[in-house]
Amino acid sequence: MNPRAINPKSYVLAGLALCAFLSGAVGQYMRPGANTAPSDIWFIGASVLLVFLWYWLDTMQRSYRRTPLLNFGVIALGIVALPYYFFRSRGAKGGFIALLLSILTLLFLGFVGTGGQWATYYALQS
Repeated sequence: MNPRAINPKSYVLAGLALCAFLSGAVGQYMRPGANTAPSDIWFIGASVLLVFLWYWLDTMQRSYRRTPLLNFGVIALGIVALPYYFFRSRGAKGGFIALLLSILTLLFLGFVGTGGQWATYYALQS
């Protein structure tokens, strides 16, 4: 195996960043200045699928046995199910680190979405 090969989970995270950027850009284009846009439902669905894909890849990498209830929880209520998964699969210290990294990732995705709004505003609407 090539040690420089990119982890597939990194591609999923890049897909989440692209989804956040496009969500902000399309939302700004469709409803300038509004908190929500009709396109948000599609981007939320795509984001949920990408988060589940990341979770699935992580369980495969860690040889963690997924349960149907946890699978459903990651899709339906990821904000509760993912921290549970982090602590169950990594222990207390690793779970806490993974939780902090996921919070930082959510903040980053928020900034990327705002960047998409700004890009649309300055490129098309100003």
